Amino acid sequence: MRKIFDKVITLSLRAGAGAGPRRSVGGSYCLRLMALTLLTAIFTMIHQQPSKANVDMNLKLYAYNLMSWEEFQCFNWLIYYESRWNPKARNGSHYGLGQMRSTWYRDLSPQGQVRASIKYISHRYGDSCKALSHFERKGWH
Repeated sequence: MRKIFDKVITLSLRAGAGAGPRRSVGGSYCLRLMALTLLTAIFTMIHQQPSKANVDMNLKLYAYNLMSWEEFQCFNWLIYYESRWNPKARNGSHYGLGQMRSTWYRDLSPQGQVRASIKYISHRYGDSCKALSHFERKGWH
């Protein structure tokens, strides 16, 4: 690989204004420059803020690990209808993923909101599919 860089990419620097000797900066310089560019790109990717899609996916995976697949599908639709998986969603006095009417719920972490929503749904309806059925009939749960 280095031989290719030496043949193709060579920077010539003239020493002085006359026709003096030439210094060639070739492959090793180019390889170092490429490595530095690659490391800079990796550093930038690592230190970027996570995208909304990644945060949503992590919350969905967290919720899925707390229930069965069938229940998760219903829970997913419920949370999508309520807040579009936005833990900071607000509708009047209702907050968070499950749109609960509590400032305590609003101040929970997104994972805490998932756990609290599951606990509420289990207590009130038995499972998320029954809650979704109720939501589709009545428009609330």
